[in-house]
Amino acid sequence: MLQLRKFALLLVSSVALLFGCQKGEIDPNNPPQLILDTYELYVDGGGGDISLFYAVKNSVKGASITLNSPVKWVSLKQITSTAIVLRIESSNVDEERFASISLEYPGMENVVRVNILQDKQLHNKFKFETVELDYNSCTVRYIPTDKNMPYMANVIDSEYFKQSGVSDLSVFIDTEMANYRSIADRNHMTLEELMGRVSPQLIYTGDAERSFVGMKHGSKYIVYSYGITFSGNEYTVTTPMHQTMIELPMPDMYDISFAISSQANGTMSTITVKPNGWNGYYSIQIAPDDSLYYIEPGVMPTDGLVRNMASSFYDQARRAMLNGATAEQYMRGSCYSGNMQVNIQLEAGRKYMVYVFAVESENGEVPVMRSVPSYHYL
Repeated sequence: MLQLRKFALLLVSSVALLFGCQKGEIDPNNPPQLILDTYELYVDGGGGDISLFYAVKNSVKGASITLNSPVKWVSLKQITSTAIVLRIESSNVDEERFASISLEYPGMENVVRVNILQDKQLHNKFKFETVELDYNSCTVRYIPTDKNMPYMANVIDSEYFKQSGVSDLSVFIDTEMANYRSIADRNHMTLEELMGRVSPQLIYTGDAERSFVGMKHGSKYIVYSYGITFSGNEYTVTTPMHQTMIELPMPDMYDISFAISSQANGTMSTITVKPNGWNGYYSIQIAPDDSLYYIEPGVMPTDGLVRNMASSFYDQARRAMLNGATAEQYMRGSCYSGNMQVNIQLEAGRKYMVYVFAVESENGEVPVMRSVPSYHYL
């Protein structure tokens, strides 16, 4: 469609050059002709300013184009030397709407009609743009259609909906507001007062950017918005909840291969790990044959298995830090460094695997997996 209109614009521009000279009088044998690049417009529900490129053949000095519109939602914004700019209002109905406008020019034998078909109103009141994305953070731009509407701008782990069983988004909003009202009550404030002061800021008008940190690598998050207004302890939701999903990448993996060997003595297994130049911490994970992480010999670990293992390690480390441990304390108490021998008691008659992967914490944040796991069968 865009290419067609570009071609038409070139054609109309050529016509303007050939026939654009102005005359003082109308020649009845050569009346003016208004030529447009298109006579059919298809407009989305958001409307906007739409240009009709034109030229006048056998133009009349001092004459101008006039527009007659039978509907209020189509009006004339301006006329330039090459374009008739129409203002199409955003739709407020749940079905397509049609208008046939007419363009007139002095001395022209027939009016020129332009048919306009507009799609139904936009129900998507927000757009979301991911400005930056890292393995543990992201920055999102929230773009509302209505720049004067107050709205919530937030993000939530997609696992929340699976774990909570909440599928009705209106229930989610009511639950979210109930939590904030509880905080407001404890601080002797109204909900309206709290939402105006809560930090980080949640309620915005116009385009806004929010940065989220401390997120879990390889996980999916839901970015969401909904229009809302407050009055004391009451609130009114003014739009449906809009959402989009983003998936955080895994961190870049260091090229580390741990040397793993084992020696069995009955049901006791001694596992020896050599980090091959890695000077940081590493994790040792044992996978029995009934676990999600056990794979048969000759089968390579899948990307999903690695992501799940990384997620499980992150969750364990995060729980420890929520209980007061620092990242260094957790790694020192639950991980290993240097050459190590670890004794593991196993059950007779079962098969086991051992996984070893590098772990690291940046700036004291939750430690994460930093190498593709090396593995060994016990």
